[in-house]
Amino acid sequence: MAIKLLIDSGCDMRPEELPEYATLMPIKVYFNDEEYTPYVNLSTEEFYEKLSKVKELPHTSQINAQTYCEYIRPILDNGDEVLIITMSGELSGTVNSARLAKRELNSDKIAIVDSKLVTFPYRALVVEAMKMIEQGMPLNEIENSLNAIKEKIVLLAVIDDLKYLRLGGRIGAAGKALGDLFAIKPILTIKNGVLEAVGKSIGIKKGLQSICDMVNNSSIDDTMPKYIGHSNCVQRAEELKSKLIENTNVDFSSTEITEIGATVGTHAGPGCTGVVFFVK
Repeated sequence: MAIKLLIDSGCDMRPEELPEYATLMPIKVYFNDEEYTPYVNLSTEEFYEKLSKVKELPHTSQINAQTYCEYIRPILDNGDEVLIITMSGELSGTVNSARLAKRELNSDKIAIVDSKLVTFPYRALVVEAMKMIEQGMPLNEIENSLNAIKEKIVLLAVIDDLKYLRLGGRIGAAGKALGDLFAIKPILTIKNGVLEAVGKSIGIKKGLQSICDMVNNSSIDDTMPKYIGHSNCVQRAEELKSKLIENTNVDFSSTEITEIGATVGTHAGPGCTGVVFFVK
């Protein structure tokens, strides 16, 4: 009996990055009436190219319970167990679909973890789950461990272009105009499963420095991995990495740089970058 892992594309992991026991379930993206499947007929680069031309934001559709059942049944029929980790239930109804599927299948071999995260913070949790599976931990212990450590994952990210927050209704046109006039860049975190502003800066460079200052004021667990993410701006991510190395007392020299995909990129837009770490 083995543990099989089901995750959704809200974690921004590419299918080729996953081990054989893990499956990426796609959250489809719609530009007007055109349907796209991330990493199948829509690369991250193509997504941002399309996003740059829109007047209305694309939308996504949650994975439904029937689809979960279709993925889970063959695993159970093979005598294996299923670990499902979803993007934040505050941002998507996907976790509720997984719970409905578990109820329909009526099996104690299914564990569901609402990550309360999205994009590369969610990715960070998935990586820890894979380590636990490969160490041979029992399913219930993995579930309990993930629910504990997800509370220790911290995101700090700076938004470059307020256009996409305005299109998504997060700020009004007047707020965007003032933000553009004064070059105000919001700094975001994830709290209780929702993206929230924790600060603002004038200009991107000061925003990156603000992230460094916040890192210095955090009780970081340096035994755990750290990640830097970006939305179609790898050079800015590399600049943030350099600043973190130069301006903090934390070792970021081997920190992996990853991409922010469609789920968060729709609202953050291109030019966003940030860091994820675990606190003690």
